[in-house]
Amino acid sequence: MRLSDLLTLPFASLRRQPLRTVLTTLGVVFGAFVLAASLSIGQGVQETIDRETRRNGVARRVDVSPAWKPAAPKPDEPVAGAMTDARRDRLRKAIADATPWYNRQDDRVKLTRERLNTLAAMPHVETMTPILNLGAFAVLGEKSQFTGLASARPTDEALRRRIIAGRLFNAPDERGLVVSELLAYRLGCVDEADVARLIGQTLRLEFRRQEFDGGIQVYLMKQQGTPTRDEADALQKIKQRLPDALDKLGLTPKEVEVLRSALVVKPVTAPAVQTEEFPVVGVIRQSTEEELKGPWNPLRVDADAVLPFQTAVDVHFRVTEPDEQGVDRAILIVDAEANVKDVVQKVQETGLDSRAAVEFIDRERLIYLLIFGGMTCVAAVALLVSALGIANTMLMSVLERTREIGVMKAVGADNRHLLVMFLIEGALIGFFGGVFGLLLAWAASYPGDAWIKEMVLRDMKIDLAHGIFVFPPWLVVAVLTLPVVVTTLAAVYPARHAARIDPVKALRHE
Repeated sequence: MRLSDLLTLPFASLRRQPLRTVLTTLGVVFGAFVLAASLSIGQGVQETIDRETRRNGVARRVDVSPAWKPAAPKPDEPVAGAMTDARRDRLRKAIADATPWYNRQDDRVKLTRERLNTLAAMPHVETMTPILNLGAFAVLGEKSQFTGLASARPTDEALRRRIIAGRLFNAPDERGLVVSELLAYRLGCVDEADVARLIGQTLRLEFRRQEFDGGIQVYLMKQQGTPTRDEADALQKIKQRLPDALDKLGLTPKEVEVLRSALVVKPVTAPAVQTEEFPVVGVIRQSTEEELKGPWNPLRVDADAVLPFQTAVDVHFRVTEPDEQGVDRAILIVDAEANVKDVVQKVQETGLDSRAAVEFIDRERLIYLLIFGGMTCVAAVALLVSALGIANTMLMSVLERTREIGVMKAVGADNRHLLVMFLIEGALIGFFGGVFGLLLAWAASYPGDAWIKEMVLRDMKIDLAHGIFVFPPWLVVAVLTLPVVVTTLAAVYPARHAARIDPVKALRHE
């Protein structure tokens, strides 16, 4: 039998029963489509996660914060009643846990200057950025305004884009201050020219440090704005004099007695005022809604007054002495994602709390891997079912073509030729099923990508630049090869059955 006959006869056989061929091939098409879609989406999701984490640097970021220790129960805490030692110990622990935070001994592992230097010197740490927020009165001329003070990096491009006058810092330890246009307005810079003249002027920051001493607290809630410096001073005087003025508030003797017994004995003192002066180097606008979209970034600055992070740290430790209060947080950027877990472990060995997004990213990757692995298994089952259908269809085809097989053997076809011919039939069904399944997955990728991008933008505020469906060369080869292999194997038994037919009996077959 000629090679051309081996190639043309399988096509002729498939064309002879078009409906049966189409229905048999549809099973392979479905299996190939599910296989292509699952592999494509799985690969696309992994690439999207890697791309987005690299773009935001979130996978290399480690968030370090002070470690809070649980309250230690006092061994001599009086617990009345007849009970077991175990219950008494439980109650002591419960009493310690229920103690208000301002009456507890501060056992935190703080982010002190020493520990910040230790973090910055750790292996694989590229940058260490302290994050802290302070409260101070900003004073310009005769006007004052309480404002939140934050730290920022000189390389913060998001902050640089918000500059409307002046510039951003040139170095982490520069003696310069950036203020918001709202703070400038409240300090009397009403006109555009006033904002321009503010650049280079000296702004005084007054920090008022006072330990929380319990007792009666007095606050002023204004309809507009925050209390001014003079209002804060007046409130402090009220707080100092209020315990002695209880008798003049129209309370009953019992009420006065109850309040006096609850008040701390420690007298209320005026807060220590420390002053820092900085030249204004820039003015920033408020962030737009578009700029606030996307995942939360701990390095994003929303305060009305901003200092370079090293200058802010120096100011923080000057105004908090002698308490030596640590900074709020520190953000570490690691040189490579593979080294993040080692850095997290080293940070935890110092007693500090540390969290890394890479731990959540790895968990998400595992979840997606399991989901798309399950989809691939479904595709494999679909291909297996298709293979059984192909085996059954071809076996019926052999029985129907018994006389034809006898004729081919009579004119010189041997068992090997018949075996190859039927295997080619099975391979053709697998090939065309794989091609159409792959084309169907590719066609579905366009509406699928559009829907996924719209959903991610709506729910997560992330504008995906690339699609979720990807079709790398290895995927195309796999989707075209696997169905061919499965259907060819399914044709082995019918082909061997055809090859074993006795030509004499086949010619007598009706």
